[in-house]
Order: sequence, then C-alpha cells, then structure tokens
Amino acid sequence: MKRRNYGIDLLRIVAMYMIVLYHCLLLGGVINKATQIGIGSINYDISWLLDTLCYCAVNCYALISGYVGVKSKFKLQNIIKLWFQVLFYSVVLNIIIWVTIPNVPINKGLLIQMLMPISFERYWYFSAYFILFAFMPFLNLLLNKLDKSMATKLLITLILVCSFGETFIFRAKTFLSLQSGYSAPWLIILYLIGGYIKLYGWKFWKHDKTVYFSMAILSFAVFLLLGGEQSHGRVLINYPAPTMLFMGIALLNIFSKLSLNSRIIQGVKLFAPLTFGVYLIHIHPFVAEYLFKDRFADIALNSPVMFIGKIIIFSLCIYLVCSIIELVRAKLFKLLKLNVLADAIAAYIQRHFEKLI
Repeated sequence: MKRRNYGIDLLRIVAMYMIVLYHCLLLGGVINKATQIGIGSINYDISWLLDTLCYCAVNCYALISGYVGVKSKFKLQNIIKLWFQVLFYSVVLNIIIWVTIPNVPINKGLLIQMLMPISFERYWYFSAYFILFAFMPFLNLLLNKLDKSMATKLLITLILVCSFGETFIFRAKTFLSLQSGYSAPWLIILYLIGGYIKLYGWKFWKHDKTVYFSMAILSFAVFLLLGGEQSHGRVLINYPAPTMLFMGIALLNIFSKLSLNSRIIQGVKLFAPLTFGVYLIHIHPFVAEYLFKDRFADIALNSPVMFIGKIIIFSLCIYLVCSIIELVRAKLFKLLKLNVLADAIAAYIQRHFEKLI
C-alpha cells in the first residue's frame, strides 16, 4: 500500500494561500493603489515583491498533478466530481450575488455561461485542466514507457522550447499558443515535468530554497530595471518564464521531502481537500467583480509593516472563510450522494466507450 505524501498535500494548501494573496494584491486593488501612490515607493516595491513570490503557485498545482498522477490509476469519476463542484459554485454564487446585490446584470448570455462554466472559461484553470485530464492516461503511458535517458531529453527539450523559447525567443505569442501559461498546453507541459520528477527526481540543482528565492529576486530585479508593468518588466513574472517554472519545481522538491508530525498531518488532512473550493469561491467571476475588486486598495496607504501584516491576515481570512464554505458544500454533496452519482456516470461512460473500441 502506497504511503501518502502529506508534504505534497501541504503544498496544495500553501500554494492556494499564495494564489489568494496574489489575487488580493491584484484584484483587490492593492497593486493599482500602490502604483498610483508612486512607482518606486516602498509599498509599490513590496506589493510587486509579494506578487513575484506568489506567482509560481499556479505552476505548482499542475506540477503536483503530474507528480501524483503519473503512478496513479486513471479515474473518470474524479473529473465528474470536480465538474459537479464547479457547476455548483458557478450557479449558487451567481444566484446569491443576483439576490443580494442590486443592479447586477442578468441576461440570457450570463445564464448560459453560468450553466456551461467549462465552455466559457469561467474558471480558466479548470477549463485547461479538463483538457489535461483527458490526456492523462496517454501522458502517463509516455512517461512510464520512456527510459530515463529519453525522458530526460524530453524534459530538457520541453524546458528549452516551451519555457526559455516562449520567454526569450518566440516574440509572437501565437507561436506556441501557450497564452502566457493560461492554457491546456502549458498545464500538459507542467504535468510531464511533475511526472518526471516523481519517477526520477530532480538532479539539476541541490539547494531548492536558494533557487526559489534567487529566482524570485532575479524576477523582481528585472521587473524594476525594465520599468515595471508599464514597460516590459513582467518578462520573468509569467507562468512559462524559467524563473517561475524553477520556483515551482523548487517548492515541489521542498514539500515532497518534508517529514510532518501527526498534529500537522491532521491539519493537512482537513484543509488539503478544501483547496479547490477556495479557488472556485474567491475567484468566481461575480465574487471577483462585486465583492473582491478594489476592496483592499487602501492597504497600500499603510506603513510597510502594517501593509505586509494586513495583506497576510486578510488573505488568510479569505482562505479560511472559503474553506468553511467548501466544507459545508462537501457535506451537502455527501448527504445528496452526488459522489455516488459521479461513480455511476463514470461507469456508464466507460462501459459504452469501451464498446466503441
């Protein structure tokens, strides 16, 4: 029986908190307010440094998918359960916002988007992950059939072409169609890299913490030197950028090697399954627009110490509130036996799919 790596589950929690903090800075209006105060001000620099430290978190999730999935049995019911979860929040949060906030638009187009969240990319990551999921059995077959030498060559080629090439060479962004990492192809690349690390480890450096912080500092320094967001400063603060890729890999390596005590493991067991719900709640299009947008802008007016403290605490509060909501949702689904329904649907699809081949 395989022993669960709770360090990886802890990374899910930490990475989702980083995503929430990043969204507080960006959607919450902190970065915009800090920019208005003055480019080069202390709080401007702090906001972008925090942004840089957190930006690799999305890469972590796709790397984790490969790391965990490469040796796992493909289960169609998993994506159906996630789809139920996505549809639930897409519909319920829409209705709550419509009922509680005046003058929120409601029309046929929005209703269709609400009921078809994947097709309309209401959650870009899940839409991309949906495509990735369909190819997981074939990606796993590829990684498990290649010998270590060929797998390493594939790894290096992916990094050189899709990370270094996308960042420094292919200036026409339609060339690889990675869409700055907001795409299924980029998640597939990260899945392959994560799967490789699970199978063979990562031998290209030894000091993961040094890599993480040095890549963050390099990205931040380039951001400032090239004139910030108004110019080309974000060249290394981009999902496919080598710095963000290496930061994600470094975090995966760090957390996969952690040895946790029983008390921490209990906390991880509670919060790790809730992370996807945290994402779905706080970044729901209506929640982001009517509850989140510019709500935290005035944090940028505080002293640097208060600024850091408040953004950390507010992000944690959002994370915890969303976790509680997701816990209630999970209990409701269990009561309604929707997971049993997902298993039945998956069995039906697989049975008829096998008849075709």
